[in-house]
Amino acid sequence: LTTLSDTHHRQSSVITSPRNAPSRPPHRNPTVHTGIVGGMQSTPATSRRRYAPLLALVPLLLIAMPKSAGGMGVDVSERAQRFAANLPPLTPSQNHRGVRIYLLRHGMTDWNRRGLVQGAGHDIPLNEDGRAQAIYAAEELAAVPITVVASSHLSRASETADAVHAVHPAAARLVNEGFGECNYGDLEGKCLHDGSEEARRLLDQFDQVSLDMEGDVNAGYPGGETAQQVATRAKRALWKLLDDCPEDRHICIVGHGRINRLLLANLLYGDATRFAPIEQGNTAISVFDYDPGKDGWSEVVLNYCSHTEDRGAASGGCY
Repeated sequence: LTTLSDTHHRQSSVITSPRNAPSRPPHRNPTVHTGIVGGMQSTPATSRRRYAPLLALVPLLLIAMPKSAGGMGVDVSERAQRFAANLPPLTPSQNHRGVRIYLLRHGMTDWNRRGLVQGAGHDIPLNEDGRAQAIYAAEELAAVPITVVASSHLSRASETADAVHAVHPAAARLVNEGFGECNYGDLEGKCLHDGSEEARRLLDQFDQVSLDMEGDVNAGYPGGETAQQVATRAKRALWKLLDDCPEDRHICIVGHGRINRLLLANLLYGDATRFAPIEQGNTAISVFDYDPGKDGWSEVVLNYCSHTEDRGAASGGCY
């Protein structure tokens, strides 16, 4: 467990037993959104219709929105205001406040670029592109009323979360190892993309285990974690975070590619093995809501990357 030194930081730890989370019906087909309306592209037609009534309100919301994040004097761009305005409202049910989670993947690292497997055992910092991506993501979230910023203990996620915290300085800043990346076991530290015969063999092994995970939640990497172990660990960390922050309704979490995908599949579709269609580019923003009085966990947007794609910022590998 890592505790940050900032005066706003609060310590969070992993509980020792899982808690059963309400989940979407297992028959629900995954829908992957790479953007939402109002200049945020690649939304399916169904989602455009769902959010269409909000578009008429955008000009009024932009005028009414504060020009600083959390009233702390942080400049908020028109782009950030548009992002916040186009999210559907978080409406609590009678017996629950409702919580909105903003789940991010970390920015790019040199190992992402080179195709090396980082996983849980290699703490690689953001590179220059990754730091820029983290700033872009933070700027995109500047008009959202985030009061908690949590992250994995690994520096690539923690640095990305620090960028978000910089535009929400009044928010609590938490770190929990439960949000750390999947342990890829014997594959960690190996290069899968240098063109060698060994790299091709390792890539085939990586891909085969990923396929096995889609059919069996107990499948895992040799010497590493199974899909079930990762999803359970992530859910424990999430429930611990919600228990520790009972009054907070807008929470940002920065994690990693595989753990984010398994967590989203588990919560939204009721089955961690359905992670394959969920993409996670560097600093991808996924938004989902929790309200036990309604549908439990519900998807708002997945893998939103317009903040990097619009600037031509490339995404790195998925390891």
